[in-house]
Amino acid sequence: MSELITQEIGSFRKPAYLSSKFRSFKGDEFKSVARKATLETLDLFEKSGLMNVGVGGEMYRWEMYEHPISRMDGVKIFGPVRSFDNRYYNKGSVFDTIRRREPFHAEEIELFKGLGKRNIKVPVTGPYTLMDWSFNDHYSSREELAMAFGRLMNQEIRELKAAWGEEVLQIQIDEPAATTRPEEMGIVLESVNESVKGIDGVETHLHVCYSTDYGLLFNIMPSLDVSVYNLEFANRDPVSLSDQRKGYEDVKRFRDVADTMTRKISLGLGVTDIHRDFMEPAELIEERIKYALKYVDPDRLRLNPDCGLRTRSREVGYQKLKNMVIARDRVADSL
Repeated sequence: MSELITQEIGSFRKPAYLSSKFRSFKGDEFKSVARKATLETLDLFEKSGLMNVGVGGEMYRWEMYEHPISRMDGVKIFGPVRSFDNRYYNKGSVFDTIRRREPFHAEEIELFKGLGKRNIKVPVTGPYTLMDWSFNDHYSSREELAMAFGRLMNQEIRELKAAWGEEVLQIQIDEPAATTRPEEMGIVLESVNESVKGIDGVETHLHVCYSTDYGLLFNIMPSLDVSVYNLEFANRDPVSLSDQRKGYEDVKRFRDVADTMTRKISLGLGVTDIHRDFMEPAELIEERIKYALKYVDPDRLRLNPDCGLRTRSREVGYQKLKNMVIARDRVADSL
């Protein structure tokens, strides 16, 4: 049987005992409750059959933007703005030179190292998205602010790698804003590269979701210091069984660019939609995987949800992961 890697992509719905009082917990009490939720979510991931369990669904984080921003100096957090699915984040304004006041993800890496888990991937919020989602009242340009965030993320990733040890650490840079301004793809390129510059022993992933034109990303792909591209496809694909798979036509475009590169890159294929409770049957996911395999070799393909599953219930999220693994096993058996 050929191996197709299944991976978790980021967030997962928190248990009610954590989410209902997330901002009320302090100090050791928060760490205890977040650890409990992480272990329960890790158990769900492993029961589903996932090979890569992320950091247990990001139980230590309320939201991807506010979590790092609230640990920086030079940023003032204002009120909430809507992101998607009636989810909100508290937007910040950069009023001074930004600095890390404390690590962003040390608790997660320490927990998983202590558990002896090796199949983890740490998602971190990308510098371009941090810049794009912030008000800029200090730096001379959007590019200057993005590069400043890139240097801060480089410090964070460097410390995560040092804490992890000699083994390769997977880092996923989340950049949902990456292709929203076509004229700024050069800023995306330079700030992401700044985030990982000079750091050895890290497998760098880039997660971009809900792009209207992946071609913008593919154009800069040869110059990006990224090994795995985790992308959304299921959200744009029909749910009927068919051999056409209209939502996955960009897989061929990815292959065409990858074939021009001397270094090997892989594709994280979004096979289940996180915006709907509709439970994609394993047969549908199987078709999506087989379509992608027409263009991408099995050893360069990884399977994941389109994005984090925090917008769905824990029960729905678990079943979506389980169906993904069932489909994966069926396809792997036929390779």
